Amino acid sequence: MNAYLFSAGYTTMAVAPAPGRGGQTVNTLQAWDGCSSGIVCGGDAEQARKRFEAWLCQPPSAENPNEITFKKIVAAQLIADLLTESGPQPPDWPQLGRQMTDPDQCVPADDFEQGYWVDIHQALPPGKISFDVDSLKRDLAEDIRSGLNWSPDKQFLFLVTVLSPLPPPPVPADEPEPAVGAGSMEDEAGPDPNADLDVYVTSLPEMRDKETVALVKARNSVVAAWLWHKYAADTPVARNEIFVSPCCTLIPVE
Repeated sequence: MNAYLFSAGYTTMAVAPAPGRGGQTVNTLQAWDGCSSGIVCGGDAEQARKRFEAWLCQPPSAENPNEITFKKIVAAQLIADLLTESGPQPPDWPQLGRQMTDPDQCVPADDFEQGYWVDIHQALPPGKISFDVDSLKRDLAEDIRSGLNWSPDKQFLFLVTVLSPLPPPPVPADEPEPAVGAGSMEDEAGPDPNADLDVYVTSLPEMRDKETVALVKARNSVVAAWLWHKYAADTPVARNEIFVSPCCTLIPVE
């Protein structure tokens, strides 16, 4: 079964309560920017994108529906394997979906021992692959090692997103002006559709272009990154920048 990770930057408009004169609350039209991600399981890329957009546009209530305007959507297909400490396995998407929605199995995304606070590229630079989990643990600085979960009986689901290289910086302003009539790349491309999207949203790692994504089951984020580096060691993306995050909502194609 194919699976795709989508991340959207968008503007939401909705009628929401706000303080008015004399301390009264009045309903006003408000707008705000946001970013959301989801994994769509099944279908092809086009079907999956339509399902993701429909899922994101579901109204929170019939009385006050939101109007969502998409500004940017980035997507990447997940690799076929679920990476685990015992080796790659075929993912059971229905079971994973049930696991993520089971309150007895769900763990808060900001739980400290999972290690989302670790600078993965400093702790585990590309090209340095420890022999096993024990040697990986020994190689870490004490202040990092002591804050992470190392129990093999406690496993979490991570997304390891392989980011595309950043585009080159813009041409400096003191470059010679183009010849009259020659036009420019900006003119040819037209206005930037993301120009009015909040800068914070556009700078999120989720909104970067992606090469691929791996779903990983591991005891902490450092182990998850290590499993990816082992898996991708002989591939063209072995040294690409990665972003480790919690597994997001799983959305079946209906």
